[in-house]
Amino acid sequence: AKKAGKDLKGIGAGAASMAKSVGIAAVAYVGARGLISAIQGSIDAFAKQELAQKKLETALGRTSNALLDQARALQQVSMFGDEDIIMMQSMLASFVKGEDQIKKLTVATLDLSAGMGIDLKGAGDLIAKTIGSTTNAMSRYGIEVTGAVGSSERLETLTGNIARLFGGQAKAQAETMMGSMEQMKNAIGDTAEAFGK
Repeated sequence: AKKAGKDLKGIGAGAASMAKSVGIAAVAYVGARGLISAIQGSIDAFAKQELAQKKLETALGRTSNALLDQARALQQVSMFGDEDIIMMQSMLASFVKGEDQIKKLTVATLDLSAGMGIDLKGAGDLIAKTIGSTTNAMSRYGIEVTGAVGSSERLETLTGNIARLFGGQAKAQAETMMGSMEQMKNAIGDTAEAFGK
């Protein structure tokens, strides 16, 4: 009985030691997985930013620092991340090549998205189809557009009518609690992009 008791104490001590080792290993594993996940997230954020910039460069046939600067500035006063704005600008650049025209259409797209409660890509699609084809995809939303495809008249009536209906919506949304939270996420995303790079 004494020998069995002694053996059981030894087994108990060994089991406690093993449990402690397993606990340390589990914490190390979870910590390592968290670190790997954070690094992967940063790399993914940088890759998304780089892809958006490459799409814009390809659509324009050159790099446009003015449009990249506009995207960064609009991120500061809206709920949209600059990578999403750049991606949308690349879509617009498929139909319009002038930087000033793309800048006007970008602001209109952000306001349309915010005012109608649709995602930025969907708003960009509507505007690109309207500016780049004879179809007025905006007419079902009560936005009239006149002028030939690609003309300055078409651009002015499109952006003017969107501004009349939804002007300032993107900025107003950013001034809400939800907007502040989104801007914080965007700032954290920019930090992750820099780390990923």
